[in-house]
Amino acid sequence: MIFAGTDVVLEVVQMFVLGPRLILSVREYHAELVAGSDADTSMNSIVFQEHVHISTSGTV
Repeated sequence: MIFAGTDVVLEVVQMFVLGPRLILSVREYHAELVAGSDADTSMNSIVFQEHVHISTSGTV
């Protein structure tokens, strides 16, 4: 009976403490990976194009 009560208490602790803590740990690890990656490479993917107006009306 004591073991059954202890088991119930441990299940509650696991659901409400360890589960969210695991999620927060994974989020923190992912944030560190993103922060540690090269931030400059994401900015280099932006391409600046010159806007040139080409008239399509009229004769050649």
